[in-house]
Amino acid sequence: MRQERHIVTKKSAGAEPAAPEDSPLERYFRALEAVAISTSGASVSDIAESCNLPLGTAHRLLQNLLRAGLLANNGGRRKDYQLGERMLRLLHAGTDAARLAISVQPILDQLANQFDDTCYLARLVGQQVVSVAWAAPSGGLRGHVIPGHILAPHVAASAKAILAFQSEALIERVLSAPLHKLTNETKVDRADIDRDYASVRRRKYATCWNEMEIGFGAIAVPIAIPDAGVIYSVGTAGFIDRVKRRPVAQSVALLQTAVEQLSRALREPLAKDPR
Repeated sequence: MRQERHIVTKKSAGAEPAAPEDSPLERYFRALEAVAISTSGASVSDIAESCNLPLGTAHRLLQNLLRAGLLANNGGRRKDYQLGERMLRLLHAGTDAARLAISVQPILDQLANQFDDTCYLARLVGQQVVSVAWAAPSGGLRGHVIPGHILAPHVAASAKAILAFQSEALIERVLSAPLHKLTNETKVDRADIDRDYASVRRRKYATCWNEMEIGFGAIAVPIAIPDAGVIYSVGTAGFIDRVKRRPVAQSVALLQTAVEQLSRALREPLAKDPR
């Protein structure tokens, strides 16, 4: 009996690992790749054929990817699958910041000249909002936003313009971190911040007046990317007397004229990226 147990154990220990091309992880990746290269979505049978998988196996893989948010379907009878919001956000987060800056710079330059003040782009990366690019008017240097700088979620207009449109779970994780009071105008009470975010969702723009620094102000609007949601914002910032020299509604309208252009430009690096 001892010898039999020893033989079984030895056989189990020496079992060959699954070939990489047959591993569960490889199957998931192949399914994602099959969906990514489809032009208008892929059905279960399309993916099963492309990945050389039984229909039942392909269906189980796709259901797991759906639950994880990596895929989405249109709810139709054929249930064509497309890359999900979580996957698209991951792709945007992994796009090189320099590549993004090059794509949006001409638009920001034009916007900065229209405002005659600094304009900038921010991006959601994980749970943080980070400045990506900025432009100053050609008539003079004004710099208030440094690319790569993490923007406070309860203070920066560009951060509010993005975070207000995220899931309750993400907002909870972001706002559970310590929130520092930078000036007497900084909101650190959770109820006040929640009201501020609700106002951003209702008005479709965010502001920052004396909350980051006394005498400093900013206005920002969200940028929605198809199928990925709001993960970018564009804003203008400077001394309050300059930012408020035109009505806020007029500044918001001017920023919103650039949103469609920026949305297209932000999708281009993903299409051109050879990786």
